[in-house]
Amino acid sequence: MITTALRDALRARGTETALLCHTGAGARAHLEGLPLAPADAVVDLDARVLGEPLELRNLWERDSGPEAGLVAVVAATPADLHRSLAAAADLPRAVQVVVAIVDTPGHQEPPLPASPGMGQWRELQEVRVRRAGRRGWLCELFFPNGVETPQVLDAVWSGTRGRRRGPAISPLAALSGPEAALWRPGDTGARGVEAAGPVPLRRVTPVGDLALRVGEGAPPEWTDEAVPVLDRRTTGADAWERIAAPGGARVHENAGPSDIAPIDELSVNPVGFSKDASGPMGDLTVHGDRAVVRQGKKDLAVVAPDGTVTDVDLSRIRHLRGVRVDWSGHTGPTAAVRAVASLAAGGVPLVSGPPPAWAAALGAPLADLVTAADAEELADPLRREEYSVRLRRTALRLHGSRSRWRDLGAQAGVPVPPAPTVSVILCTRRPEMVGFALAQIARQRGVDVELVLTLHGFPASLPEVAAAIAEYEATGRPLVLCEAPADKIFGSVLNDAVARTSGTLVSKWDDDDWYGPDHLADLVLARTYSGAELLGVGQDFVYLQEVDLTLWREGRSESSSRFIAGGTILTDRAVLEEAGGFRPVPRSIDTQLLIAVMRGGGRIYRGHGLGYVLRRTGGGHTWSEDMAFFLRNRIQQWFGWRPSALLEGEPEPFGRPVTEYTGGLR
Repeated sequence: MITTALRDALRARGTETALLCHTGAGARAHLEGLPLAPADAVVDLDARVLGEPLELRNLWERDSGPEAGLVAVVAATPADLHRSLAAAADLPRAVQVVVAIVDTPGHQEPPLPASPGMGQWRELQEVRVRRAGRRGWLCELFFPNGVETPQVLDAVWSGTRGRRRGPAISPLAALSGPEAALWRPGDTGARGVEAAGPVPLRRVTPVGDLALRVGEGAPPEWTDEAVPVLDRRTTGADAWERIAAPGGARVHENAGPSDIAPIDELSVNPVGFSKDASGPMGDLTVHGDRAVVRQGKKDLAVVAPDGTVTDVDLSRIRHLRGVRVDWSGHTGPTAAVRAVASLAAGGVPLVSGPPPAWAAALGAPLADLVTAADAEELADPLRREEYSVRLRRTALRLHGSRSRWRDLGAQAGVPVPPAPTVSVILCTRRPEMVGFALAQIARQRGVDVELVLTLHGFPASLPEVAAAIAEYEATGRPLVLCEAPADKIFGSVLNDAVARTSGTLVSKWDDDDWYGPDHLADLVLARTYSGAELLGVGQDFVYLQEVDLTLWREGRSESSSRFIAGGTILTDRAVLEEAGGFRPVPRSIDTQLLIAVMRGGGRIYRGHGLGYVLRRTGGGHTWSEDMAFFLRNRIQQWFGWRPSALLEGEPEPFGRPVTEYTGGLR
């Protein structure tokens, strides 16, 4: 279907020049046998050398720039399309744009493009979005006058993940050389520059704050005094065939994560993770001249020569219990490290011996972690998921594009915006639970936390409350203290608390539940890759206090969901405003917020629930369900308090000894 659609588009373009592009393994095959005119061009976006101009003929010269009659891009996967956006940044304007995605993972949305916000598409004549085979998509847009092609490509890709793009990558980058686009996936604002510079100006301002040159051999002297430059090698610079050649390349055993191209976390992430631990083991190994993930005699996924793993690759191996890492193959050290880091970022449980010295760029935390489990341990579903969470958390923080460019900015002395801060709103009617809740919040790590504590119906002068607040303030974390009358509606109390927050993000907290020390950090991390307006976790772990029973319940994680635990809500302040805040009602406040977000077209994302335990007592909850509700759909149960290892136990409540609040629970 894709080749047929391209053939029809070429016949309809008349005498105007056509530009056909491809990216990803196998995409080039869909361009075979097409009726090309002499001035038409075929461009391999993966091989583009940024900084070198595209050689195109017979383009229309408009006031807005060169214009083609047709620009078509065939991408093997959404990840390939996203990766190629930086390489496509200098494609000409076009009156017809065709985007074909050959294969997609099952969890993504259709690529319905949203028009940009400055009226660029007001003259749009027609949009066609249709299936291409079982898992592919074809998107065609027609305009009477040329539009920015990279903008169209970006809009099509963004349609696969919802409205939210996630935090931008900072600092702004100028790129030069082969594989430069690999360092800046999805960035249509990145500009190619010549190897010696300078960085072009937009009026009086450079188009980039930092220049990155990717190549082999010694680069030319940098000529731009205003914009610093960093140099990195291509992934093929340390290919095994070059290392083995006489006088060939050397293995850099002192390399670190910032020396290799990052992972595109918007494409390679744990979305779609399966809790099923009954599947077979696979192997990351070499078959012929290719690195593959192999199950028995079947190749499930082929790793690109540069080590890139795509979203479709991950979807094809989700049924595996885990993947054994064979360090003896791959294209070369850099490609091997990128492949292993990508699988880890996707939450794929890995089984490995000690990584070789040449894999130092994996980073010590991840190198230590990949040896922490064996195939037998992964047969336990809980152990497997705990290990997966540790892997994905570590890999994304070490190798994600956003963290990588923050490191590069620090190396070049370029300031980057501060990380988002989280304002936790805790509204409680129970003075006896204040110390317990404050101890849970105080141990949050990896995020800057502000606490807005509202005492609903009791004063801060109560001895146990005052002691707990004093101990929390001694930690140095900011605290805003409020008191609300007992007869004020709970939803209104929450809105008052939100009005007193100063953080970028707002998180709701319950006073009687348990939270692991990475609870907030994991949700903030999921915010970077999920495309969701609101995040939280499910009630995977529930402690039934009346019968002293802990349940681990069924339910998908790392996926879009209509329901999350209200005590785990994390969202942007702007999203709360768009949803109208919390409804001024006494019960079901959280459910009403979720409904408002979905009604506004927002996405709710459910992360892993291993760092949270919901406590259920006999009564006093704003969400009322009987014990039978929680006993349904359980995977495992244990007598006593038995949380996931990711909870890392529990801290002693602030303000008083632990024995005073447990009431003999444990």
